Amino acid sequence: MLKKFSFFFLFVFLVFALAQETVATLQVEKKGGIDYIDGIDLGKKLKMQIFWQSEADILQIGTSLWAWGNEWASIKDTSFLLQSPVQNKINSKRSFWLPFPSSLPVFERMLNKPLEYDSASAKIITIMPKEFKDKDIWSVNLDEKNNGEVLELKLLKPFIVEPLYAHPNYILRLNGASIDNPAFQDLAKKSALISRVIPIQDEQSAQLTLTLKDNCEKPELVKKDSGKTLQIVLRKKQPAIPKAELAPQAVNSAGKKTKTIVIDPGHGGKDPGAIGHNGLKEKEVVLSVGLKLKKNLEEKGFTVKLTRSNDEFVELAQRPKMANDWGGDLFISLHCDAVAGKERQQKTDGFKFYILRAGGSEEDKAIARRENQAIALESDKKGKNEISPADWIRLDNQLALYAEKSALLAGYLVEAFDGGSLKKLQTGAGQAGFFVLVGAYMPAVLAELGFITSPTDGAFLATEKGQNEIAERLTKAITSFAK
Repeated sequence: MLKKFSFFFLFVFLVFALAQETVATLQVEKKGGIDYIDGIDLGKKLKMQIFWQSEADILQIGTSLWAWGNEWASIKDTSFLLQSPVQNKINSKRSFWLPFPSSLPVFERMLNKPLEYDSASAKIITIMPKEFKDKDIWSVNLDEKNNGEVLELKLLKPFIVEPLYAHPNYILRLNGASIDNPAFQDLAKKSALISRVIPIQDEQSAQLTLTLKDNCEKPELVKKDSGKTLQIVLRKKQPAIPKAELAPQAVNSAGKKTKTIVIDPGHGGKDPGAIGHNGLKEKEVVLSVGLKLKKNLEEKGFTVKLTRSNDEFVELAQRPKMANDWGGDLFISLHCDAVAGKERQQKTDGFKFYILRAGGSEEDKAIARRENQAIALESDKKGKNEISPADWIRLDNQLALYAEKSALLAGYLVEAFDGGSLKKLQTGAGQAGFFVLVGAYMPAVLAELGFITSPTDGAFLATEKGQNEIAERLTKAITSFAK
């Protein structure tokens, strides 16, 4: 059942003192050496629409989401880590108190202008740095990550962007944009992956050329905020393994580097999963399919890991963590679907592949809740079976990075299964909030390999022949995706 939220609509119209470059004078309280800003007051002064979802303890300021006790804020496809969690009460006033200045980038993104916070005067001011004045790129930031770097460019407006990669040079052309040299002057000195940066301006476009070091893989361009934010993702190359140390299966037939595939046979141990006709258990079917899939993929040259290789119980949150620790390139969690009632069981069958997104339909949400029930078997969990609105805030970054590739993987799986012994349930692909996919920082899909409660699907899933066919079709899809 969908939750009903109470919304309080607050609208305020103020005139910015643009001549003084002051955006807002704020209500500030200090606690533990941190400035906290009254979020509702700030939203008013920035002329943004405010929605207080009181039952979920979430505040929406413009397009940003804030939750009490949460150290993440989100806006569209980006999450922001704050220096401390959002507070609900600093003084006697109950509000959403936002830590500053770490909350400032959220408002920069929404207003699409550079902001500064002056703690002494309790004001937010907008000052365009001189190197960006009258230019279309108003911010250049290089952020170091565990596996590389992200070069972020913030634009005054979207432009037609043309990326070109010819090793060792990565060229980004922005048609109709203006660029200035000082903003990029010391960029190469700060980077472990860039040896030289060359900004060029001509009459029709701006061009940025990055000369990359040998330890950098092919860059990836990510567009956010409808194209007003560009991120060039630079990843470190993994150390090459000497050929003498490689096992025969360590290079696939196409001669490409090994991909690590993590297979997660769902349920196990004290969690049998769904029970079908003649006592057929979901945990047994998916383990058998998982072992066959592992063998098939290893023969193709992949490195394959199983979250469980026998009848054991593995906590839901532990499964994606294992995939991350193993350096997985792809995560697939295997399950069988189920419905209650003899009449529904007779007519409900088919496969479906899911990615991690808020449920697309009530049916998809119900399937996620059933699969998530395993969390009740974990000793320190209260047994909730849905991802809360506050939890989705923390997931935005994962979704932004991997949703597109996860959807692509799901597409390959639907294509591989289409026309086989199992029917397609609806479109064959869906989205829902499965706990087991949360935290898998790689393309990730949950596979419902047919209805174990269906007489036709159940009989097929119980046989060696049926399990072999499923494993073969999974292998075909994963191999196609990994090319």
